[in-house]
Amino acid sequence: MRGSLVEGGVVYAGVIIDQAHPSLDRVFHYIIPPELRERVQVGMRVQVPFGTSNRMVEGYVVRLDTAADVPDDKIKAIDSVLDDYPVLPQSMIPLIGWMKEEYHCLSIEAIRCMIPPGLRANVKKKAQKLVFLNDYGDVVEERIDHIARKSKYMTDVLRLLAQQDGIPLEEVRAVTGAPLSSIKSLEKRGWIRIEQQEVYRNPWDYEPDTGVQPKALTDEQRSAIETLEAALIRGCGKFLLQGVTGSGKTEVYIQAAQKALALNKQVIVLVPEISLTPQTVERFKSHFGQRVAILHSGLSLGERYDEWRRIRNQQVDVVVGARSAIFAPFERLGLIIVDEAHEDSYKSDMQPRYHAVGVARKRCELEGAVLLLGSATPSLTDYYLAEKGMYKTIKMKHRVDHRPLPPVEIVDMRKEIELGNRSILSGALYRALADVLQKGEQAILLLNRRGYAQFVSCRSCGFVVKCHNCDISLTYHAYDKTLKCHYCGASYPYPNVCPGCGSKYIKHFGIGTQRAEEEIKKLFPQARIIRMDMDTTSTKGAHQRILRAFGEGKYDILLGTQMIAKGLDFPRVTLVGVIAADTSLHLPDYRSSEKAFQLITQVAGRAGRGPRGGRVIIQTYQPQHYAIQFAARHDYVGFYSREIEIRRQFLYPPFSHIIRILMMDEKEEDLIRLAIDTRDWLKQRIDGSPVLKQGLIDVGAYSAPLERINNRYRWQVLIRIRPDDIYKQAYHRLMDECLERLMGVKETTIVDFYPLSLL
Repeated sequence: MRGSLVEGGVVYAGVIIDQAHPSLDRVFHYIIPPELRERVQVGMRVQVPFGTSNRMVEGYVVRLDTAADVPDDKIKAIDSVLDDYPVLPQSMIPLIGWMKEEYHCLSIEAIRCMIPPGLRANVKKKAQKLVFLNDYGDVVEERIDHIARKSKYMTDVLRLLAQQDGIPLEEVRAVTGAPLSSIKSLEKRGWIRIEQQEVYRNPWDYEPDTGVQPKALTDEQRSAIETLEAALIRGCGKFLLQGVTGSGKTEVYIQAAQKALALNKQVIVLVPEISLTPQTVERFKSHFGQRVAILHSGLSLGERYDEWRRIRNQQVDVVVGARSAIFAPFERLGLIIVDEAHEDSYKSDMQPRYHAVGVARKRCELEGAVLLLGSATPSLTDYYLAEKGMYKTIKMKHRVDHRPLPPVEIVDMRKEIELGNRSILSGALYRALADVLQKGEQAILLLNRRGYAQFVSCRSCGFVVKCHNCDISLTYHAYDKTLKCHYCGASYPYPNVCPGCGSKYIKHFGIGTQRAEEEIKKLFPQARIIRMDMDTTSTKGAHQRILRAFGEGKYDILLGTQMIAKGLDFPRVTLVGVIAADTSLHLPDYRSSEKAFQLITQVAGRAGRGPRGGRVIIQTYQPQHYAIQFAARHDYVGFYSREIEIRRQFLYPPFSHIIRILMMDEKEEDLIRLAIDTRDWLKQRIDGSPVLKQGLIDVGAYSAPLERINNRYRWQVLIRIRPDDIYKQAYHRLMDECLERLMGVKETTIVDFYPLSLL
């Protein structure tokens, strides 16, 4: 039921209480008192008495009803309305129920995703004093003449305001040098007035040139924009834009956004990392100016709150941000763009464990908007779904100006060891870096140290120890020197010599960015190196400062983790080096080859974007691995064809669906008991239901690859099911039952119906 007042009869508000507890996860009815009936609308934040003590709590109105299933004398009344407008747009209310079912979260947890933290924390609105003239024209000129002989400051203030009225007090003082007493004297005379006015905090201190002319489009870009414009006019469509790195996807996004705005629709643009936000914001701001808002976790509470209010007050039409920006409160949503849509950072690792692409898809369905997923290396599942017709594919196979993709050289690190080179840089990468530094060009070096779980590899022949049952690399566990598979639970002894070639150079892998930086500094003392990883980007605005400094040529080498691998565009970068391609290649994860291929292809795409061209050097102990070979050839389709067959053979997604129940506790015996009990209970329930039984591939309890974090042991129950909707729905219901059963246990349990990582 829409809107505010319902004619006739008592009006009831269905309220979700702002208390995160499963027993309170339902709609409570409240009477709307007559004096509030004109004000209460769906989506509003209200204060209501709750529980036997009638303590005041906040809640959100999610429906208005003419009848309630409880007698009136048992229903309490709303105490007050907390805002002047609904904080949840009407169009987003259905999303709450969908998230609750899809991600097994509480309704209030879904709502908290949709409102800025500053709203609940009661962040104060920022105000500033503005100075205005009380009269204009000849009167002001007379006053200037009159006061000129007495006070230079008062004269200057009047002259300034005659040119531009309504200037911040601090600015008036800064420009004129006038003391506060002079300004107060003018106020006492009644010639000026000082008013307190609310201002929005600005998270973007840099104003790019606005009104930038659109670039000349390639035929591929023009075709993509025409396809998207037709979908925007229809008000529906799901697209996968696969464009090679440097093919001008961002220009397509900008022009598609322009088409949406011309149709009076609004646009959300998601980027996977805060590090990519500065460049994307800059591009969008230069086209749309103040019509762009920014939303991501790197902003202060006040900045996020103010940006959210600008959006809610219809003052902007484009939102650029990381994962949480998918909940931007637009009323006329027309287009959602997800850049680098294959990235894992779109998945939340906090409750609710939503995936921004999943939420984007649902919002587009509910609100009649177009979804555009962009990537040079789409996730295998998305590409598979596109082949099955769920997305329409738009391909951009050529770089802008027909610049060639950079040549990729693969360096076999086993041969470097044979030559006695123990450095982290091969001879080829060392020489290439020296050449870049000598020519005054720039280089990007990627050291992907995502692999917490250490794999065991031979540095002589590249052999990696894998599970006999699952073809997944085994994880090294230091405390008992064993190798374990975290898919089937098999355990193997640590080999003293390589099973492949008999070499003694077999050991577990691992090197960090700090150590890499130290080594490179020793080799190139004159090089100006800047590091970009979790340590150097923890402070506010750090991503922007590092990237701007590198873009301005203040550094020669940008060394970093996977956050530097995508989306960045630096024309002076002529060399990209991947120091150790193997770290993501052998994580104990069925997607490890896919992640390695994506990472190498993406980082390779940072080279050769300017007129000087570029080259890429990949260092690896497994030069023949198909992920590295296809990445070196920039061949996505070749990689996809090979990898999808392996997935089909071992029944990994998209040919199955994995559900993860993660359990954590300080006492390992209790934890193991709980995991095994849960597995047995699930087996029993599955055996008793034909649909569940038919949908099951396997279920098991295993220690997690990262067995212990912060002194808490970690075990998991993994359920693999057939991917058809009928089975997913049945297992959704089973997980609800499972969560209810686990509610009383002291161990921490997390059910993730869409896990990306099993570490």
